[in-house]
Amino acid sequence: MRNPVACVSCRSAKQKCLHNDAPPCDRCKASGRAHLCEFPPPGTSAIHRRPKRPRLDSASTPPSATPGHTGAHQAAAAFHNGRSDAPNGISPANAAASSTMQSPNSTSSVLDGLDPFDLLTDEVKNSYLRCSYKWSFHHTPTLLLRIRDRSLEAWMAWAILALAIRFVKEPPPPFKTQTEASNAFAAHARQILQSDLETPSISRVQALLMLTGHDWGAGNGRRAWIYLGMAIRLVEVMDLCQELKPPHNRHPTRQEFIEAEVRRRTAWTCFLMDSLLSGGKGRKRSLDASDMQIQLPCERESFVFGEVVCTERLDGSLRMPSPSQPIGELGIIAYSMRAANIWGKVARWACSEVVTSELPWVPSSEFQQLTYNLETWKKSLPQRLQYDLFSLHSHNAVDQGQAYCYMHSIYFMSYMFMHRAYLPVLGPHHGTDEAPRSYNEHPEMWKDWQKRSRGELFRESTMVLEMLEEMRTFGVYFLRGLVPWIGFTIYTAVGVMLYSLNFRSDDDDPAIADKAKERVMQGCVFLKEMQTQWPMAATWFETIKRMQAYYRTLQPEGGPVSPDERQALRRAMIDYGALQPSPVHKPVDSKPDPTINPPTVQPTMVSPANSHQNGYGNSFFPSASPLEIDETFDLNFDISDADMEAMMMNATQDFWASFPGEVGVGYPPS
Repeated sequence: MRNPVACVSCRSAKQKCLHNDAPPCDRCKASGRAHLCEFPPPGTSAIHRRPKRPRLDSASTPPSATPGHTGAHQAAAAFHNGRSDAPNGISPANAAASSTMQSPNSTSSVLDGLDPFDLLTDEVKNSYLRCSYKWSFHHTPTLLLRIRDRSLEAWMAWAILALAIRFVKEPPPPFKTQTEASNAFAAHARQILQSDLETPSISRVQALLMLTGHDWGAGNGRRAWIYLGMAIRLVEVMDLCQELKPPHNRHPTRQEFIEAEVRRRTAWTCFLMDSLLSGGKGRKRSLDASDMQIQLPCERESFVFGEVVCTERLDGSLRMPSPSQPIGELGIIAYSMRAANIWGKVARWACSEVVTSELPWVPSSEFQQLTYNLETWKKSLPQRLQYDLFSLHSHNAVDQGQAYCYMHSIYFMSYMFMHRAYLPVLGPHHGTDEAPRSYNEHPEMWKDWQKRSRGELFRESTMVLEMLEEMRTFGVYFLRGLVPWIGFTIYTAVGVMLYSLNFRSDDDDPAIADKAKERVMQGCVFLKEMQTQWPMAATWFETIKRMQAYYRTLQPEGGPVSPDERQALRRAMIDYGALQPSPVHKPVDSKPDPTINPPTVQPTMVSPANSHQNGYGNSFFPSASPLEIDETFDLNFDISDADMEAMMMNATQDFWASFPGEVGVGYPPS
């Protein structure tokens, strides 16, 4: 039964206000706004009728405004109205920031008391929904309704802002950049979550996963791995990897199906991120395929419209409830889960001693088994999900282009990681110091295998960079929806293509070799632009530059490379992540790398001159001018001898030994 007195927040949202005759009410407590819950005096609604934000031209302080909250309310008003009423052109938000940003608790000073829904503009919401292929657990109509009614949990609202604000055209005041705002919003979401993490809930798991994605892209792999572990524990406590007991002798209602699908998709997103971030030293998967006793996510339309369907499980089995339900189709999200499961196996294989101990061409080898898994996955795709450039354009036309690229990037990454294990790190050589253990026993077979493996690696890398060429024609509207995994896939392909450029062979495909330099340059332009949204890309870009400088020293005029140097880099390929900071181990040497200088001025992501918002016209930001390739990446830059020694231990190893989620030495934490 509804109480006769409702708090101001519940009145504004027209929601039931349940309480024990004193604040906070149940709704404010659940949304993390208990300290803001306020009841109007009996018999009056004057407080309820006052403006939600103080008027900027008001000379008096609103009755309920506290000194610590005034600047935050003004910041929200300035961002919402897009104007400045302060003298000398200084907005109230910036004035507040100048006083609050000096203290260690500046973020909380600015954001405490600020309603995140004031920042969830149409631009922010649209930016977030473009990434819905990664955060597929949201039932979009319900999410939008809860944002409209301001009933979404506070930690969810701040987590959405942390992910989406990086894609907007202008940062909200008082923040100078989108990245600064993103980090502040993520920190605020963490602060709210940590106050009550022992209370399991679906939304807490979802927020932890979103913050994991934020930290990974921000270059803080260790914290991302920790928060992912917390989400996995909550998933296990809530038993989300098991199906709910179906209703007796009837089909689930539309709402029951949606709620069950949200549970499944939350667990599957956890499985996806656990699989993708696994690998490297000390990063094993916590969720195995056998743990996922739930059906795969259904096709998007069935989820949105609440159409009750039954789908296959990860292993292809179908467990029909009673009474039987229609069999639903699998979409991009479901096939991405199956690809991620294979990647988890590839990552474990690449970290093991099996790489150097087995004969990869033998049918019983683990390499051949993984290759069979990848080919089986590829053949299982429906015709419209098979990879080709026509399908890429088609999916982009129906707003599924990013999801399509994401799914295939998992496949491309798996294939490249498998074949790059057999590429000599320092280029072609005549010795055996980098060779597998059985090289002397089967020298001719190994040479033939390495030749074929090299060709496969270069072909897959070429396909990734051709995909990048097409993505760039779709414009910034498309590129701003890409998640870091796609960036890491492109980074991997660029590094492989850089290798082919420096160490050519008569056996290489001329069509690939002739365009290698152009594709390396285009890939570096993309990585440099991507760092404006995902700071981790700055490390990738710098690593590629240093690799090129290092490879130049390995040419004939650079002198021979010693067996010790070859062996050191070979160990880096086997012991992935050991010589750089990993999410679970402190680096052995914490000295800064003199070869990395994170850029202080971030470039603006721009589109080719002939692209536009929906993919085929003018730039998304008309004022932006395209970056020139030559000023972005110079293949002939010089570097000192002192820096070269540092690169010996870092540049090439950072590329050949890195897994997704690992951060290069010297990059500052976000």
